[in-house]
Amino acid sequence: MDKIVKYLADNFGRPFTNSTDSVIAEAINGLNREERHELRYRLFNEARKLEITNDGQQSLFWLQNCFDLIDKFMFRMHRVLFSPGTDILESISDLLKQAQKTLDICVFTITDDRLANDILDCFRRGIKIRIITDDDKMYDHGSAIWDLKNAGIPVKTDHSRYHMHHKFGIIDSRIVFTGSFNWTYTASKHNQENLLITTNFDINKQYSEEFEQLWAEMFKL
Repeated sequence: MDKIVKYLADNFGRPFTNSTDSVIAEAINGLNREERHELRYRLFNEARKLEITNDGQQSLFWLQNCFDLIDKFMFRMHRVLFSPGTDILESISDLLKQAQKTLDICVFTITDDRLANDILDCFRRGIKIRIITDDDKMYDHGSAIWDLKNAGIPVKTDHSRYHMHHKFGIIDSRIVFTGSFNWTYTASKHNQENLLITTNFDINKQYSEEFEQLWAEMFKL
């Protein structure tokens, strides 16, 4: 964030909305909502400093340009996908490949080796992963849960006569994907399924809270 503030302050008095350094654009894109809020606060304080040494009106114009730049490059994603077909599978796979820090998965079952291998690849890249799944389904033929657990990925399950039937994931605390889609070959090849992907902050927050509550309640495999 220091790099972003310095870049914008160094460009005081110059139009930077049309020709922004790609490194700065990528840095802004990587901020979550709290970080964007902090950045705006710091830029407001920077504008107050600039107002003392420069023309006040120009400081306000600079601050507005800064806020416009944040809005331009902030990360947004809202998609709805359906199966049968490969759209959902490929979208989840792409999301897993983009994970940078954390991956929380809460799914009924995982038998699709393609997605299981993507999870393992995340783990090998150093992504912090947690998986919650159903205690009955992990014994199904083809279940990848034991391989994931044996690789060192923390896995928790319910111990209940009922099912842990959720199907959602949270990537880097800023992307949620959820829907009817089970992580199976049948779901992508034959079933009528759906998946919603969103970066909406409030939705991410609610899913994160639900995951943390389930993680505290479930039993370690």
